[in-house]
Amino acid sequence: MSRLIHLHFNKFLLLLVIWSSSVAADDCPILPSTCVCNKEATGRISITCDGAHLPSLFKDIGGASIDRLRISKCAQPVVDVLPTGPIRSLALTNCQITTINPEIFRSVESTLEELNLSNNSLKNVPLLGNMSQLRSLNLFGNKVKEVPEGVFSGLSQLRMLRLENNEICSLSPTSLSEVKQKIELLDLSGNCFASVPAQALRNSIKLMYLDLSDNKISEINNFELMNLPQLKELRLQNNQLHEIHPMAFMNVPQLQYLYLKDNLIGSLDGNRLQAFHRLEILDVTNNLLLKLPELKDLTSLKQVRLDGNLIEKIDTLAFSNNPNLQLISIQDNNIAQIAKNSFDSLDQLMVLLLSNNSIQKLERGMLDGMRNLQQLNLRNNSLTAVDEYSFASLRFLTTLDLAHNELVKIGKRTFSHQSKLFWLDLSNNKLTGFEEGTFDTKIANLLLDGNHLICDDDFDWFVRYLVTNRVRTFLPFQTEITCAGPEKYAGVRLKDLMIKKANDTLTEGMRSLGFNSDQSQNSLLSALLPGFRPPPAASANGGGALGQAAAGLPILSTLSQAIPSMRNMPGLDMTAAAAAAGGAQPANPNLNTAIEQFTAPLVRFATGGQPVQSDIEQLIQSIPNFVVNVPGMGNVDISKLDPNLIAHVLRGGQIPGIPKETLDGIVQQYMLKMHEAAAAAQNGAPLKNGSKFLPPIEKFPPDIVASVFQGNNLPGLNEEQTKVIKDYYTARLPVPPAAVPERISAMANTSPVPYSTRNTTTAPPFVFSKELLDMLKILPVGYNLSKIPAEIITAFSRGEVPDLRKLPTDLIEHFKSNSEKLGLIFNRVAKANASLEEMLAKMPKFEKPVLSTFSPYDINHLSNDMIHEEEEAARAARMRVYTAIALGLVGAATVVILGFFAVYIKRQREAKERRGPMTTPRCAFPGAPLANSTMRNQPRSHSSSHLHLRTNT
Repeated sequence: MSRLIHLHFNKFLLLLVIWSSSVAADDCPILPSTCVCNKEATGRISITCDGAHLPSLFKDIGGASIDRLRISKCAQPVVDVLPTGPIRSLALTNCQITTINPEIFRSVESTLEELNLSNNSLKNVPLLGNMSQLRSLNLFGNKVKEVPEGVFSGLSQLRMLRLENNEICSLSPTSLSEVKQKIELLDLSGNCFASVPAQALRNSIKLMYLDLSDNKISEINNFELMNLPQLKELRLQNNQLHEIHPMAFMNVPQLQYLYLKDNLIGSLDGNRLQAFHRLEILDVTNNLLLKLPELKDLTSLKQVRLDGNLIEKIDTLAFSNNPNLQLISIQDNNIAQIAKNSFDSLDQLMVLLLSNNSIQKLERGMLDGMRNLQQLNLRNNSLTAVDEYSFASLRFLTTLDLAHNELVKIGKRTFSHQSKLFWLDLSNNKLTGFEEGTFDTKIANLLLDGNHLICDDDFDWFVRYLVTNRVRTFLPFQTEITCAGPEKYAGVRLKDLMIKKANDTLTEGMRSLGFNSDQSQNSLLSALLPGFRPPPAASANGGGALGQAAAGLPILSTLSQAIPSMRNMPGLDMTAAAAAAGGAQPANPNLNTAIEQFTAPLVRFATGGQPVQSDIEQLIQSIPNFVVNVPGMGNVDISKLDPNLIAHVLRGGQIPGIPKETLDGIVQQYMLKMHEAAAAAQNGAPLKNGSKFLPPIEKFPPDIVASVFQGNNLPGLNEEQTKVIKDYYTARLPVPPAAVPERISAMANTSPVPYSTRNTTTAPPFVFSKELLDMLKILPVGYNLSKIPAEIITAFSRGEVPDLRKLPTDLIEHFKSNSEKLGLIFNRVAKANASLEEMLAKMPKFEKPVLSTFSPYDINHLSNDMIHEEEEAARAARMRVYTAIALGLVGAATVVILGFFAVYIKRQREAKERRGPMTTPRCAFPGAPLANSTMRNQPRSHSSSHLHLRTNT
């Protein structure tokens, strides 16, 4: 029995699986190959078909629940069937439909929300029945000629109705009655309306978007756009509008976007626009405006577009009290005059477009009031010159277009206030050059195409400016800029001048570091990086084309000494050490790519060719990659580089083409080795090669030494590590023997020949004595030692009293606040033969400061002043007493008068009571008004009685 139950249960499970599979298969039915079916997250399906046969397709779909059904290009003139299941969104587009059976919509009346029948051939609005859920109806691009009354009677929830690009020329007053209370978007563009369908639109209380563009409307009469309380956007572009009557808009308070472009409007009353308190965009492009409309007090206005009109001037305060205005475009007009303060108080304005006008001059203050302006377009005007006042108030300008003007001069400091300017277009003007100082700050893009540049000596500073700031001067699609003169430079590309200037700048920069080149300019790298000492004559094993080329490239030999990994490069083992080794070191695979990039530019030159610009560019680009890929940074030995190079690196300087991070790493590694060697020497166990990392102190830059002895750390070391090196050198400071004047004379040698070119036996110009270091400690931090005369430093190094009167003025002023420390130094360096008079004679004279002070008090004047103050205080006290008494008397008199008046009033009332209803005499009491007693006895007139009745009524 249990086996039988188990068997039936298995059959039941099998049937359940088969049924589930059939249900899942029904979710996406079998459709033609031109259709795509997707299942939505809601459980419904979406079907998109291109070119399907409608009856067959709808039969295949059957009763499936559909979220979206999109069918196009179906070539079905008559539609008389739909799928039987619920559909939320239906689109039958580009199907040449002419007739739709109204009965087919009954199956979807309660579910259809969107119906799109665009780009068909319908001549009438189809009868849709009672579609209570339909919210969007799109009949774009049909042949509908009229909208009959009651055609939308069953569409109680319709929100969007699109009837654009049909043949509708009018709407009856009741065409939209059924949907007027719900409609939010109505598109009637691209029809043949000659006037606004005012009666059909009026009182559409929820209408927000109305499009009447691309019709034939010639004017908007009074009250035609009335009672549209929610209207936000109105499109009337591309009509034949020539007039908008003063009362055309009534009760349209929410209007934000008004588009009137491509019409025939000759004037626009700006005062009428003030009724639109929420207006943000006004577009009146391509009309016939002769005068700029008064666009004032539109506090929400953000964009104004008036391009393509006939406006000739911009008046003062033309855009006043528009605090949120961000864009003004008045291009393609006839503007020749801009009054001062035309753009006053437009703090939010960011874009001003004035291209294609007739502006001849930018006077001072003409562009004031736009302190946050970023983009200014003055292209294709008639400007002949601009100066430092033209754009002085536009400090946040980023883009300035002055192309296609008549500019012949740009004054000095014209753009000195525009530190954020990165795009300046000066193309197609009449510029021949720029006066030095025209450009102070970097402008990344400075377009110069179409000018007649004279590249003479006065132009040299500008080329230097372009190179230094890496300025782009033309765009990729433009022809390269060439010089128009003088004759020797006519036709030469500006780019070539910039390349030459870049090479010259690099050479001058290296020379400024103290490098000298003994090689001829036939060497490519020698021309690029001069100053490295030439290597010895090439050895026998340094033969070959590349070896010969390297022999003429001193930098390669120098770098091969400093960076051991470079010795693996073929043709570069030219040193004696390499020759003695009997073979090259193993190749380093990490350097393969870098070496190829670095040596490739040398191949053509090594075979006898001349260097070209592409070689230079490739070489410079390869240097950073080559240096970065050097393995074993700790193996870098900068002691074998030029001493001037060491000094430059220690000061924080850079070498062109080598990344700063690489140099910092080299310096840190060297300093760590230096600390290790100094610590070992102090502990009595010097390193084997310690002298390589502990050069004599005179080889260090004096400013670095001074900085260390003033308490600063060496680059890459902490305070403790720096102290170890400092103690090492302090303990080994040389003391000049007093009995050897010849040696001191040698130390005082101040020959201008760089140290790198002197014979190694030549003595240094001075010795770092303890007294000299004491003086360095009291110098200002970072002081330039080159300003101190050599004889002062030499005297200190000899242990003599220097003549401090020869010090620079700024240093003398500094010593005023350190006179005690200076005296202690003098006390130690004073010799037996130096008398007190001689020491005082060499001290700088500190002049007594002339300070403004107060004149001393005169005791007589002081006592007189005190007496005068006491008298004034007594007088003020008496005045307060007199004032209090007077106020008391006035108060008492007031009380008495009020008492008499109260008694008088009381007696008058008693008299009235005794007389009873008797007629009041004309003069009840002296001074009583006669008119009051007379009027009181007069009977009421008829008119007054009538007025009283009306009031009561």
